[in-house]
Amino acid sequence: MNSVLYVFLPCKKVYPIGVTYLADFIHRRKPDVRQRILDLSLFPDAQRSRAVRDAATEFKPDLVCFSWRDIQIFSPHEGDSSLEHAFNFYFASNPLKRVVASFAGLQQLYRYYSHIRAALSYPWLIAKEFPKAQIMMGGGAFTAFADQLIEKLPEGTIGILGEGEDAILKVIEGQSLEKERYIIREGKTVRKGQQGSPALLDALTVDLPYLTSIFPQHREYLGESIGVQSKRGCPYDCAFCLYPYIEGKRVRYRPPSMVVKDISQHYHQWGARRFWFTDAQFITGKEAYPQCTEILERILAEKLEIEWSGYIRTSLITPELAKLMVRSGVGDLEVAITSGSQVVLNDLHMGFKLERLYDGCRYLAEAGFKGKVILNYSLNSPKETEESLLQSVESYKVVASILGEERVFPLMFFLGIQPNTDLEQRLLEEGYLSAGYNPLMLTPTSIRKLLYNPAPLNSFIAKACLRAWERKEGSRDPRKWTGSLSQAPTESAYADKNLIKGIEGNSGRDALLSLEEILRSRPSARSEKTSGEKSVITPAS
Repeated sequence: MNSVLYVFLPCKKVYPIGVTYLADFIHRRKPDVRQRILDLSLFPDAQRSRAVRDAATEFKPDLVCFSWRDIQIFSPHEGDSSLEHAFNFYFASNPLKRVVASFAGLQQLYRYYSHIRAALSYPWLIAKEFPKAQIMMGGGAFTAFADQLIEKLPEGTIGILGEGEDAILKVIEGQSLEKERYIIREGKTVRKGQQGSPALLDALTVDLPYLTSIFPQHREYLGESIGVQSKRGCPYDCAFCLYPYIEGKRVRYRPPSMVVKDISQHYHQWGARRFWFTDAQFITGKEAYPQCTEILERILAEKLEIEWSGYIRTSLITPELAKLMVRSGVGDLEVAITSGSQVVLNDLHMGFKLERLYDGCRYLAEAGFKGKVILNYSLNSPKETEESLLQSVESYKVVASILGEERVFPLMFFLGIQPNTDLEQRLLEEGYLSAGYNPLMLTPTSIRKLLYNPAPLNSFIAKACLRAWERKEGSRDPRKWTGSLSQAPTESAYADKNLIKGIEGNSGRDALLSLEEILRSRPSARSEKTSGEKSVITPAS
């Protein structure tokens, strides 16, 4: 094979970092292979089929690689209107609101299924109009739902689970894929392969002038946040997370010099000033300290005046690392606190102690951190109780007391049940999910299950969230959102534009405080408080 066309399937506009690394990997090993990158997210819906057809007609690829990043609409956080409509449909006391929510929900379901049909139509277009081209499909969404999607793709499509560098190289060279994580349908038979050793990242980098030459749409990302990967793999066992399934549990590190070279190239050649580390966790553990430290030190040594961010476990931040983070330009942070109950965290295998998370926040404050912190809460997780919900409220207050209330923005997440996770397996064993269920089939019944918020606590949480959403009066923080995922420095924007809604309204804070008010006003809570007061007054009784 002598030519590869990469097609980044439509999603919310975000820099296609994975595709750029794939193209560079192939170029360094097969410099004579022609390559082209097409980002369908940058085209209006009605023009996307034509864009694929025109690119394939002009480029005449031997191999077409599709990357599917996103697939769901019911993002489980309160910045997404779909969640608000779902809560109104299931829990609103006003019948009119339930009717309105039902129509809005139908519209969102229509968009959801239309998005899937459209994404599937592009490989079928290639199969029909360019039958000599081999089709491959990968990306995070495909990896998560490969068993369902492979049945809907053209026969002979090679699906890749997880990373694809070695697999694409083998297809170009005509080698066997038996030691790669592939899935392929031939008639009614589906075959899968098991990956041998994962790809090493010691030579993974980006030749930006070459990338610019094969990615005509790169200008759309000038001045925007650029993704940079410093490592792959996640050593944790968080019950709801797909990262270990997609990237593996073994952490593989890129040399810090190469990571900073990527940043430097984009800084000097594209004028990029905001960067997002796309790692599952930038600090994966104590063993990551040397790499993280050297990356930040090199940013300072090269005088790169940037703003950077990523998924950070504040429980792993040391005083020294906090100072280095602030000096090197750390921006706003998104922290998955999940719960204020250590019991709930342990049950979800989160792998951190709340006290260490608070310590990390203290170290950041002492180092002069001036950004915002988004605290993601997954309310009503397994093992949740009224007491643990109140502990979550208290945990927000603790972080706000450390960093300042004006810098801390809680967001209400709910666990979205995903295939190939410990949470899914647990719920199948408990009978909450039925064996053989289709995770892509959304109905009013399945949505209520997959957006995990079970009784009896669901009604309290829904009441608190709906009460908060009804109080939308604008941001309590007049400053613009300046996170590393901002679309432009002059706009209050975020890579996930729905997420910013929760920031601007700060309704997460209202939801937590409303939840506290609801729980503490219940008769059982008052009687427990009275009983506790009596026991204090009469300890001998």
